[in-house]
Amino acid sequence: MNAEPVPEQESGRPRIGEGPAPTGDTSTALAATLRGAMHVAFLVLPVVGAVRAITADGVPAPLAILCAVVLAVIYLLGSQRALRRGDAGRADTTDLLLPSAPWVLALTAAWMATTFVSPSFVWIAFTLFFLVLFALGPVGGPLALALVALWAIVSPVLGRDEALLGVGEILGPLIGAVFSLVAHAVYRRLLRETDRSRVLVTQLRAAQAELADSERRKGVAEERQRLASDIHDSLAQGLNSIVMLSRAAGAVHPSAAEEFSRIERTARENLADARGLVRDLADRAPRTTLEQALREVIARAEALGGPTRWELRVDGTPIELAPEQVETLHRAAQSLIANVQRHAKAQRCVLTLVWWPDRVSLDVVDDGRGFDPSAVGRAADGAATGDAARTSGGARI
Repeated sequence: MNAEPVPEQESGRPRIGEGPAPTGDTSTALAATLRGAMHVAFLVLPVVGAVRAITADGVPAPLAILCAVVLAVIYLLGSQRALRRGDAGRADTTDLLLPSAPWVLALTAAWMATTFVSPSFVWIAFTLFFLVLFALGPVGGPLALALVALWAIVSPVLGRDEALLGVGEILGPLIGAVFSLVAHAVYRRLLRETDRSRVLVTQLRAAQAELADSERRKGVAEERQRLASDIHDSLAQGLNSIVMLSRAAGAVHPSAAEEFSRIERTARENLADARGLVRDLADRAPRTTLEQALREVIARAEALGGPTRWELRVDGTPIELAPEQVETLHRAAQSLIANVQRHAKAQRCVLTLVWWPDRVSLDVVDDGRGFDPSAVGRAADGAATGDAARTSGGARI
């Protein structure tokens, strides 16, 4: 791309995250609903279990009440902190139901002990299904779920003579475990979609803010250039004409030479002011270097996260570029980096800016998987980038 010496522009682009962040209302509301359901369940089920233990199983009332109170106290002591602590590494707006493993294991052990007192406490397993899935991870959670379900099935026969189980005693815990597993998977899927939507909305807002700021700066620069041209072409030229005419008139009319000299001097002073105003308008035009613009692009890419490591290499002695040329290369870098983020799944991406005596080149190379240009369309193939490069006197290779 051929370079022309013109004033450079000043960077005023907003950084990612300066606008309001997405709120994550869906995931937060769902987590609040699950927490509320868990609170209600652990408030109701121990009471129901204690009542049934007293009335149906003949357990002494103090012992049944003690079992219910122990379960409720253990739950209350851990739930207020554990159910709200959030998932490490996620945004604060994603309020996850993520209880701590030690607390859930203690609660499970207490529940298993109560089932020795009365099988009526078995149904508390339905709340434990959710807790072990959220607390023990993708491997430990399902294993613990299976163990809790198995204990819920076999524990009722431990305290009676016959070892036969009813259909309901088997199907109830199994259906509850399967339902919990499906609900947990749906919840996690929703969280992933929420995180993905948050990233996309952040990118969109950053792009909109950057576009608006770019257009504003471009408009300011064009208006200053227009004013400078108008002043130069009209006022400055008119004052210059007055200077020359007053000088010529003074030579023709020596008797009025002093008056014409005063006119010439005043016109010269005003002409100097006009030229100074033109220079001031040009000097106040926004300035930025191409390297600064590219570093901003990389900073925004890094702010979005992801596995890709970004690097900018600069070689050669910088030359002055026209504002539209800086903007073209800046937008080209944005487009190419966006393609890397969307399609390449790269671990590393290097932008190389090389200054030549009469041109500048920008290479973007990554170690990703690439993509089929015909499958993603003209925009992703960079055709628009090539058009912009040709408009600014360059080329896309």
